[in-house]
Amino acid sequence: EGEKVKKHNLFKVVGISILVVVLLTWILPTTYYSYGLVSDGTRSQVGLFDLLNYPTVSLSYFGNIAIYILTIGGFYGVLHKIGAYRSLLDKIAKKLKGKEKIVLSIIMILLAVFTSVCGASLGLLIIVPFIISLILLMGYDKVTAAMVTVGSIAVGLIGTTVSSTYVTDSYSLVAQNGMGIVNSILSTQAADQIIVKIILLVLGLALLIFNTLRYAGKNHNSKKSEEEYLPKVTDKKSKTWPVVLVFDLIFVIAMLALTSWSSVFQLDWFTKATDAVKNFKIGGFAIFGKLLGSVGAFEQWTVIEIGVLLVIGSIILSLIYKVKFNDYFDNIIEGAKKAIKPAVLIILIYIALVIVSYHPITLTILKPLLTLTKGLNAFTMSLSVFIASVLNVDMYYAASSVLPYVTELITDTSLYPIIALIWQAIYGFSTLLAPTSIILIAILSYLDIPYGKWLKSNWKLILEILALCLIVFTI
Repeated sequence: EGEKVKKHNLFKVVGISILVVVLLTWILPTTYYSYGLVSDGTRSQVGLFDLLNYPTVSLSYFGNIAIYILTIGGFYGVLHKIGAYRSLLDKIAKKLKGKEKIVLSIIMILLAVFTSVCGASLGLLIIVPFIISLILLMGYDKVTAAMVTVGSIAVGLIGTTVSSTYVTDSYSLVAQNGMGIVNSILSTQAADQIIVKIILLVLGLALLIFNTLRYAGKNHNSKKSEEEYLPKVTDKKSKTWPVVLVFDLIFVIAMLALTSWSSVFQLDWFTKATDAVKNFKIGGFAIFGKLLGSVGAFEQWTVIEIGVLLVIGSIILSLIYKVKFNDYFDNIIEGAKKAIKPAVLIILIYIALVIVSYHPITLTILKPLLTLTKGLNAFTMSLSVFIASVLNVDMYYAASSVLPYVTELITDTSLYPIIALIWQAIYGFSTLLAPTSIILIAILSYLDIPYGKWLKSNWKLILEILALCLIVFTI
């Protein structure tokens, strides 16, 4: 019974979060910003039929992220059946014996830096199962694996440096990461406050590494590993280099594709290269353009393109290791089954966003906070960003619903780089503990870690990171 409750714990947490948002629509009047603040005291309550309809809305708008999660599951389903993958993990774990703490620190630094530079919090999920398997093979427990992965991505978001993609075509948004919309609304640049951003990244990493290693040291048992997260030991003679090559290629392409090349670095190499490939003709026929279809240049990629990359990678590996056609599909389905729970939870989390978009109560809650003091107050702004992040799930929607009003309240544009800094840091902080944090809930769900256990193991780290952010803002 206890195990069952544990396994459904996250559904309960997300369910309660949705219920709280529903109740707020019954209590609070709506407030939205449209060339000025509009609040006429009317309430827009979520009814029963609305609530049953919103999962469909959530699926139609954010189903791509759920499909991406299932694709990652399918990719690892194929990998887990290739003996060379387990051999590779065993070889790495053997080589790292005695250096475990250094390795954990290096993994945390790399993940945080990739997040900071590429803004690729969702993109990095493609290597999370690999990192988790490695950490478990080194004899650490599941909470350590979650601290390394969730913690690094959160710290990378807090210390976002040069990721600010906001690409639109004539109709709609093509691709964006969190800071793209913030910089777009505030007319700030990725390089603004760069020294402070680097300080946040470095000090945040120091706190994360210190807390993770302290916890890991107390929970290190070299004999115990969670076999369900590890591929079975099958053929130990298979060559491991094809797995390494394909895996590295996928990761490198994904990170390059999510980096803000033109909007931050002012480089159009990848746009020109993509155009050249797509327009290349053989006998007057644009063969590559037709084969690739509507793929954008690097920076315009979303999780869907990364998912396609994973499918191609799994096909190549299956051909190299002579996996039978039927077995390939069975492996993909088996892997995707393990990803169903995180995928469903993500769609449920987005229901909270659908509710506050259709029944705008975010500004109703934040208006008293934002108008409490004249000008910029680091504490009230931080609390406002945290509430907006929890309710709106995604930085794009949180910033779109709140920042235009902030710019009406605070007209001194010299303060905007600091406001942008507060937004990125507190949004990153919310990733560590919000019950609506996509990264947190997806990884906890994959590892079957109850939400309460996560908070109990990490409350000191969470408070230390919050204190760091507030001290930096105040200074």
